[in-house]
Formats: sequence, structure tokens, C-alpha cells
Amino acid sequence: MLAHKYKLLEKLSQGSFGKVFKAENIRTGEIVAIKTEVKSKEQKSLKMEARIYQYLANIDGFPQLKWFGATNNVNYLVTNLLECSITSLIKEYGRLSVKTVLLLGIQMIQRMETLHNNYLIHRDIKPDNFMINISDKTNKIYLIDFGFCKRYNHEGKHIEFKTNTSITGTPNYVSLNVHKGSEPSRRDDIESCLYVMIYMLFGKFFSLEPPSENPNINPMKILVYKKEQLTNVPRFLTVAINYVRTLKFEEEPDYQYIIRIFTELL
Repeated sequence: MLAHKYKLLEKLSQGSFGKVFKAENIRTGEIVAIKTEVKSKEQKSLKMEARIYQYLANIDGFPQLKWFGATNNVNYLVTNLLECSITSLIKEYGRLSVKTVLLLGIQMIQRMETLHNNYLIHRDIKPDNFMINISDKTNKIYLIDFGFCKRYNHEGKHIEFKTNTSITGTPNYVSLNVHKGSEPSRRDDIESCLYVMIYMLFGKFFSLEPPSENPNINPMKILVYKKEQLTNVPRFLTVAINYVRTLKFEEEPDYQYIIRIFTELL
């Protein structure tokens, strides 16, 4: 039990920042997702994430925050339960068809546009952070996990460009700029989405194993793949990737241009 209200049913995932559980609200019977982190002075990411969920409340394609609270030992965040991630989908069904990848990719770019229009960048775009409810037949994509999320615009002023920063996000899916030590911006979220689409098409990211299966993989090896191994990727993705790589740090991506590249093939 958690807070005398939520019965933990099953652990869904675990990362360096906490655990995610499937749980039941014993008062209403509702099945929910609960993300927890151990309380500490250093670790307050869940409280920040709760604020972001509040900020994005009732926007289509984002989970709804139901509660944020704390016990003596843990902070916890409660949202509606979503069925499976893109990662789980690929593990169960294998690589997806081009049409399915295009349809999901359009939604992913739309989620980025919505997030960016609210002056936020995600900074950890990867297959685990896109969720879908297969049973409702709508194939709607939800964007989750805002632990690395950051405001990129303060009172009309874009954050400053910085270099020599450590990699923010998951190495397989970060942009070339982030690999090279640049501060992430809107362009980098979009480039990461395009790498997720490659993962959906091939069932893997090029020939690389997921970091969870090979945590010691050299980030430089990943960088080389991203630079040199686009030859087998469909042209619609290489066009989009090459466009995003031309964007300047503060430049707003043309989301509709990328979406048009995809919709022309449907």
C-alpha cells in the first residue's frame, strides 16, 4: 500500500531515478500508474515533473496527473495508466510497417510541437517515453517522463548556447549536437524522434543493441553510426534528418514541413 490509498499491483519499470508501478486506487477501483523516487535533498525531479504535468493538464497526447504526494520515504506521482511503450510494442510484434511508422511519427512530431509551444524541451526522447493504448484502437501516442524536461524560453528570451556539456538523455537517441557536447534545444528533440522512427522501422537502432542490454557501449560508436549509416534508411527519414541537422540552436523547427514529408507517402 502507498499512502493508505493505492495498492501496488506490479512493478512496470525501474530506472536510476525511481520505479514505476501499476496500482489500484482502493477507494475508486481505478487502475493507475505510480512513479516513485526515494526522498532526498538532492533528488527532487519528481516534484518538478508533477509541475510539468500540471502545466500540460488536459492537453491531448499527454498523461493526466491525478495526484502528487509524499510518504516518510518516497515521493510519488500518480497518472492514468497507459498500456505499452513503443519499446514494448517492438519487442512483442517486431518491426513495424512503413505506414504505421509514418502515422505514429506524425503524432510524435505533433507532440513535440505542442511541448515546444509551451516553452519546454523534453531532452530524453526515446521509445520508452512514447506510450500507446492498443486496446482502444485509436493508436494515439502519449509522451511521458519529464524528468529531464527544461524550459528553453524565459520571458521571450531563448536559453544560451553552451558546449562541453555531458550527454543529456539516452545515447542511442540523442542528436549529433548533443553527442558533441552541445546544450539541447528544440531541434534535438526532433532529431531524437526521427531516430525513434528508425528503431520502429528496423526493430533496432541500426545494428546497435539497446543500452539496457549493452550499457557499456561506447557513445562514440553510436555517433559514427548516426553519421555514416543512414544509407539503408528510407529517403523520407534522411530528408527529415538532414533538414533538422541544418537548424541553428535557437531556430524553431518547421514541424509542418516534416509532417508533410510523412503525409505525402500515406
